[in-house]
Amino acid sequence: MKRFTLIILLLGACTYLAACSSSEAKQTIHPIKNKTDISIRVATDIHYLAPELTDFGSAFETYVASGDGKALQVSDEMTDAFLADTAQNKTDILILSGDLTNNGERKSHENLAKKLKTIEKTGTDVYVIPGNHDINNPWARSFKADKQYKTDSITEQDFAKIYEDFGLKEAISKDKFSLSYLAPASKDVWLLMLDTNHYKSNMQLGSPQTDGGLTTGTLEWISEAAALAKENGVKVIPVMHHNLLNHSEVLRQGYTINYAEDVQNAFKKANFTFALSGHIHTQNIASEGSLTDITTNALSVYPHKYGKITYTGENALFHYQTGKVNLEAYAKQNGLTGAKFASFNQKDYDQFYMSGYGKAMEDLTMSDDFENYSDLEKEKMADTMALNNLSYFAGVAPPKSSGLALWEKAPTSFLKTYVLSTSGKPTHSNDEWTGK
Repeated sequence: MKRFTLIILLLGACTYLAACSSSEAKQTIHPIKNKTDISIRVATDIHYLAPELTDFGSAFETYVASGDGKALQVSDEMTDAFLADTAQNKTDILILSGDLTNNGERKSHENLAKKLKTIEKTGTDVYVIPGNHDINNPWARSFKADKQYKTDSITEQDFAKIYEDFGLKEAISKDKFSLSYLAPASKDVWLLMLDTNHYKSNMQLGSPQTDGGLTTGTLEWISEAAALAKENGVKVIPVMHHNLLNHSEVLRQGYTINYAEDVQNAFKKANFTFALSGHIHTQNIASEGSLTDITTNALSVYPHKYGKITYTGENALFHYQTGKVNLEAYAKQNGLTGAKFASFNQKDYDQFYMSGYGKAMEDLTMSDDFENYSDLEKEKMADTMALNNLSYFAGVAPPKSSGLALWEKAPTSFLKTYVLSTSGKPTHSNDEWTGK
């Protein structure tokens, strides 16, 4: 993405919008791509783990089994399969909306950046923002035999350096309060890449903060960015890790951005119509009034979906639909052998199913509220939980299951609320959206 160097030099001291007038900026802005119709891919929550950080031994297996269903055992190959398909389909723009790494390991960041440099050589421009796992993460670990070991994480400054070629150098404006930036991705479409994460106190807290938000200063900067885009007659796609709107009846705190109403109002004033987000790992499209928030399924978890966006310049229309990484097919095409690739699709389904089933059985077994339930009833209820969980993350309607009636009559609990909230048929497709 070196084609924008001239613009950066021309802007000089006008790195921040507040430092230069929009008329000055308009004279120096030129699109990276002159194409009227463009293709965009968006992926989120890759949670890439460098293979050098694990021997795939017992400590690693235990870690994966106790997690939230991430297919970390094929992290490297899953990422390669996605990037290869992106390049093969001659994608103009690739957006990665945070949680690039498993837990912010320096080696994972460095490896991923090398992969992104390779895909840029094929003609795809890459733009990234961090997620809550990526910076100052005290959970950064490597795995060997039966032990975990602390490994290097990265700072905010490290992130900016490692990923400078993937949006930050092309930015015509950078926020003073975060790693947010505005990038002219094409003739008609600019990207507002928003860093919504809280990571400055992670090391003191001993864990990465899940929630996120935008400062008052950043909201003011967004308004200035929107004004510049309007003057130049371009569309803006806001991209952030945390969700703009609620995507679940129960999974909201820590997922939907803090002070969401303030952010939504800022977007409405800027005439933004839709945003791209991640973090919650599910495939879901939510709309409220004039705003739509599309959160794409985590690339690291079943069913490994990503978003494909086409922009048609003639009618200024965006069309979003999902694709799915087929790792099993990629492995066969590239001669990858080994037990982890054999029947991967079924094993991947089973792993994510068991993640939900195991958590449900643990709650049902340990809670006094279910002491009078038989083992068979608990198994039916755990099965319903697992099937609903699979479907919710895939963004589709769950299958009928015999345990649902048991959940409906069960004592009130968080798990009951979650199961019932994921039992209905979606009112609209979560795999496709069209808008301006």
